[in-house]
Amino acid sequence: MSNGKWVLVCNINPGGPFGGSATQYFVGNFDGHKFTCESKPDVTKWMDYGKDHYATVTFDNAPDGRHVAIAWMSNWQYATQVPTQQYRSANSIPRDLGIFTDGGEDYVSVVPSPEMTAARGRRLASPSTKCEIVVSKLRDGATIALSNGKGEKVTMTYKAKNKTFAMDRRTSGKVDFSDAFPCVTTAPTHGRINTLRIFVDASSIEAFDADGKMAMTNLVFPTEPYNKLTVKGGKAVIYEIK
Repeated sequence: MSNGKWVLVCNINPGGPFGGSATQYFVGNFDGHKFTCESKPDVTKWMDYGKDHYATVTFDNAPDGRHVAIAWMSNWQYATQVPTQQYRSANSIPRDLGIFTDGGEDYVSVVPSPEMTAARGRRLASPSTKCEIVVSKLRDGATIALSNGKGEKVTMTYKAKNKTFAMDRRTSGKVDFSDAFPCVTTAPTHGRINTLRIFVDASSIEAFDADGKMAMTNLVFPTEPYNKLTVKGGKAVIYEIK
């Protein structure tokens, strides 16, 4: 791993930060036989703070020495109950991993792989079921809401003073198939977020701090696509994904 660090990835279920499945990791050293974690036992680190980031697999020896990860977007609390046909959730977009330090602790940074930037198409006036939303110049208390004509909505909130980012999917569409599905997920930001990158697909939202210090992946099941974007406290640009 970069900076001479090793990362031990553990996909766990149950025990995630918001219940059910999640990807936990440990940063340390590996001598070929024994992994030694550098953190104290009471320090817990999550690769993603959404409800739907599990079964993460990593790929080494990628071009340019990159470390790439892909997760399964679901949670065993409701994976067999989601309102889909013929499949049980998709994989996440690929993410490049690195290391950053905050408060004396080393953490894994997570950014969308550069192939996702290369996949950008034309700029859009409104969201679609396959798009990337880039929100820059974020201010404390900024909100980003995706909604449709049926009143279904996902709201994301950034609180710089609290160093948190949250996503509320309680009114996102179909949520009544499991008591564990409607929720608000909250992540530490490890400092200020200047730019967010949000990837929207037919039934998922993946949000990233552009600098890699926060990632959040959540499923959503709107009964019709989100076609309205409302941003307060930031400037947004929408790109189609080719």
